[in-house]
Amino acid sequence: MWNSERQGRARLRPSLISGAVTLGLLAVCFAQRDRPAAQLAPTGTDRLQVLLTTSELLVGQNRLAFGLLKDGKLLADARVAVRVYAIEGEDARLIAETPARYHRLEVIERGKRIHIHPDGARHVHGDATDVQGIYVAQVAFEHSGTWGLEVLAQVGSGALESARLSVSALATSPAPTVGTPAPRSRNRIASDVSELKQIDSSEPPDPRLHRTRIADAIAQGKPQVIVFATPRYCTSRVCGPVVDVVRTLIPAYGDRVVFIHEEIWESESLQKFSPTVEEWNLRSEPWIFVVDGKGIVRARFEGLTTRRELEGALKPVTAPGASRAGPE
Repeated sequence: MWNSERQGRARLRPSLISGAVTLGLLAVCFAQRDRPAAQLAPTGTDRLQVLLTTSELLVGQNRLAFGLLKDGKLLADARVAVRVYAIEGEDARLIAETPARYHRLEVIERGKRIHIHPDGARHVHGDATDVQGIYVAQVAFEHSGTWGLEVLAQVGSGALESARLSVSALATSPAPTVGTPAPRSRNRIASDVSELKQIDSSEPPDPRLHRTRIADAIAQGKPQVIVFATPRYCTSRVCGPVVDVVRTLIPAYGDRVVFIHEEIWESESLQKFSPTVEEWNLRSEPWIFVVDGKGIVRARFEGLTTRRELEGALKPVTAPGASRAGPE
């Protein structure tokens, strides 16, 4: 595919491998405990740059989502592969190579963001955006620690480009993982506040996402899609579109699935996280969790996510015969 020699070992030069993942234009907003969310812009370069939207990688299988920047522009529809290297001193041993698929955002049309209103109306934002989609690859890490990644990309018949970076795989996640029970949270809903904007920074707020508590949905045996995001206060381009992507699923699944949006911050002061965010132990945002009728997490997505990915996770928990009998 790449017309390049597949080597078993490669020397990872310091100029190509950084000590930490660089977050760029598509960066996840980090809700760190010691300071508000922030975004790091990429340094100017004409080399291919990998802009990760995934900040948490674990031992085992992972969804690796990223954008590609070249000459100051985001690349779309490139042929992309990701190589995983086990770092051994100054050398690196090639472990695996996997394709990365480009997923177009369903809420972007002709370079402009489409906002979905609560009544289903589509509103075109005037500001143009170069964020058209995201590359997604499935990568696996055998143990915790530092690993090397090499991203190979080719647009059309152009030259093959590559970029290398290092990432850290954690042994465990502080947040709920696939196959574990979701916290039985008593998140605030519309009936708890005088104005919906107190718990939803979207413009306008969407009442369909604030009708049910997470704990009550689990008790009722209903599957859930829970999105943790702060559209107004996130400093990246990711949070608002993620909530809009979730909204596109409501017409098709709203009678079978509970859709919940939880803000990151408890108030506009941005000084304290919401109790639900604390309970779920989230260290970045946005996040989306798919929970089945028994209250078990069946999928989770960090950063930019498309409807196609979410629908793939929803179908198993809404299929005929899927358990909706409530928690065991």
